[in-house]
Amino acid sequence: MPHPTESSEVLSRLFYLRRLRLLRGMNQQTMHRFDAIVRTTRRRRGDLIFMLGDPSHTIYFLQKGRIKISALSDCGQELLLEIVGPGEIFGDVAAIQGTPRTTSAQALEDSLLCEIQQKDFECLLATYPEISAHLLKSLTSRLRRAEAQLLSLVSQDVSTRVREALIEFIDCESGAERSLPIKIRITQQDLANLVGASRQKTWQALKELEDWGMLRLSYGSILVTAPDRLRNGQFWRESPKRTISRPELTSR
Repeated sequence: MPHPTESSEVLSRLFYLRRLRLLRGMNQQTMHRFDAIVRTTRRRRGDLIFMLGDPSHTIYFLQKGRIKISALSDCGQELLLEIVGPGEIFGDVAAIQGTPRTTSAQALEDSLLCEIQQKDFECLLATYPEISAHLLKSLTSRLRRAEAQLLSLVSQDVSTRVREALIEFIDCESGAERSLPIKIRITQQDLANLVGASRQKTWQALKELEDWGMLRLSYGSILVTAPDRLRNGQFWRESPKRTISRPELTSR
């Protein structure tokens, strides 16, 4: 008979596993099988999970926190490709293909990960075809996001791209109330890399939103104080609280 503490730990792990999108709708047997072959690790903010060129033997599932996926341009500039939120999978494409990493992954905040070896993951897919279907949907969803991001880069101004990026962060918050303030842990430089703009133009767009009362800027994070108004663009029809006479770049 299992020890009460052990039973509690198993239930806690299964609770987090059920929040993984790839396992939604899976039965108890599948959940226990998955729990038996994964390793749970904690990463602190700023920790590198993998780097460009590393072997890709591991696939990751994010339980808590946020991870940024980035690459390097030909001139060595960081290109922020995606920010992974709770419940999502990452590092799977290179692992399934058996090729070295073409991107880097770094924790934007303290994070809790599930790590599974490539061979174990492939056995899981062979045993439970429904997981393969979920994986295909996940890949399709990421492809659509990438296409939408590319379209936004060529067709939207910086202010619109910043606003849409913030809205996506809000909507991806697991369990967050849509009308309550939401803190997004991201630096202005990372946000600039994500929307494909300079840090100064990104700061100007954020400062404009702050003047409209949509958010508050702080070191390493952005507090969205009025998520609903940010979504529907009400501030465009109102008067700003104040105007800015000159840029005031900070180390945020």
